Amino acid sequence: MWLLVGWILLAISGKVAFAQETNIERYQAIAVECVAALPDTPESFRLDAADRMPYLRPSLVQFWQSRGHTVYLNDSTTVSMPELPLLAYRIEEAGVEYNRRGRSRLQRVVTLALQVSLRGVDNRLLYENRCRDRLSDVIPRGAIRQVETSVYPETQAPPPEAGWVRRYLEPVVLTAATAVGIYLFFSIRSGNEESP
Repeated sequence: MWLLVGWILLAISGKVAFAQETNIERYQAIAVECVAALPDTPESFRLDAADRMPYLRPSLVQFWQSRGHTVYLNDSTTVSMPELPLLAYRIEEAGVEYNRRGRSRLQRVVTLALQVSLRGVDNRLLYENRCRDRLSDVIPRGAIRQVETSVYPETQAPPPEAGWVRRYLEPVVLTAATAVGIYLFFSIRSGNEESP
């Protein structure tokens, strides 16, 4: 019975570990939240997306299209690009940080700062906005590989060093336990050899 309960809890905890949002998904959520707070966006516009962090563009385009906007990509090869306002965004800051939260858990902090500007058809600046936001959650230490993407350095961060208990006390206790075990093994063995 208890073995079955243990297996169920292990399966649930395994699913929770793999259900973590990736750092890319966290960045996308911050970017969408940032543009959602902007003043009214034109019904149709050209988008000048930053070269850095290209995975933000699809989530932003999807957000605007879900709200009924027509988005033309500025790098489009179409010959007849309509004369439309130009919405541009640039990444000012992007980073991930991990902090210890107990023995096997980490606090993950994903930070993104964007500069968003809208220029009219006449290239006049209609508005400019900066937003900076942080999303924080707690993840299992073993989930770092699943949430990071090796291709994008901004999704990676070094894990925090283990605490003093893990670095110093644990090796001392393991060494002492091994020494006691060896001593007892040979003491009992030599005691058995001396018995008639």
